Amino acid sequence: MTASRRTRVRRTLRLAAHLGVGWVGAAVAPRLAPARRRRLARRLARRTLAILDVRLIVHGTPPRRGPCLLVANHVSWLDVWALGAVCDARFVAKSEVRTWPVAGRIARGFDTLFIRRGSFRDAARVKDRVAAALAAGEIVAVFPEGTTTDGARVRPFHAALLQAAVDAAVSVQPVALRYPDVDGRPHPGPAFVGDTSFVASLRRVLRLPALRARLVFGEPIPAVARREVALRAQTAIARALGVPVDRPTHRTPPRPLAAAG
Repeated sequence: MTASRRTRVRRTLRLAAHLGVGWVGAAVAPRLAPARRRRLARRLARRTLAILDVRLIVHGTPPRRGPCLLVANHVSWLDVWALGAVCDARFVAKSEVRTWPVAGRIARGFDTLFIRRGSFRDAARVKDRVAAALAAGEIVAVFPEGTTTDGARVRPFHAALLQAAVDAAVSVQPVALRYPDVDGRPHPGPAFVGDTSFVASLRRVLRLPALRARLVFGEPIPAVARREVALRAQTAIARALGVPVDRPTHRTPPRPLAAAG
């Protein structure tokens, strides 16, 4: 057995055992007070990254407590673990995440807010729930590109869920995410794009050498008007990453957001 195969087998076995612990934790989590539930989620996220040999590099000042709406670019399902290892945040995720093996159960147990993509009615429902969570003093994280990219550019930010910060009078903090290769460019391995399934993406990550996840926390943006906030957050993240931004070619109604894939 080659060294790389031994590493992959070791990671797989350790991850399977850890996800079993996460499964149990997700079953217990709803009985815990919110603060304890968030701390448990953060410990599980840190352990997951350690097993996958993903080293966190953090720049800027993460929010230590809420209320705060975190807004990040979206590259991989690893984004949730990377942010969750640093911040005691709830996440907004596409409804399909519910059905992911094991990870879906963990997401449900730790208060993930699920949104049905393409539904304006569901976007309004989730926006209200995010606003309520912010008003209660929580940190909520969203990925307003509404999809994942390879990290080489930042797509337009949909402003629908950013209205939650406006409604709750809470600031928005941009976070730039990158998995750099040895030259500092976006590593293609973690990118969860196209028709790749979660299981196939996980297998690819398990085969990779040690990764780095670089998080750059920007200055909070006052939530006055959601479209302005979306534009400012997108610009701040693209500048931190040193990549181009995509601008809408014409004005269209805001679309629902998704996260975690």
